[in-house]
Amino acid sequence: MTEKLPINGKDVWIVIEPHLMPRENPHIIPTEYFTASYYLREPDGYTPGELFIDGTGPRLFESPVAALEYAREKLALLL
Repeated sequence: MTEKLPINGKDVWIVIEPHLMPRENPHIIPTEYFTASYYLREPDGYTPGELFIDGTGPRLFESPVAALEYAREKLALLL
């Protein structure tokens, strides 16, 4: 999923990607997490965006909405 948002007068593209989590027991949830990356130019499929990370690696979100909200809040402070 790609969202184009105006943030502080700049166009920013946020890409949300799903990541399946293999579980031994399929009833353990969540079975899917999401990551968010941002681009200051329209994504071209070749150039990687800036991935939001935490102390141990990519920041994982339980929903695409949570990932998008986090990205919007962080980018409002960064840009």
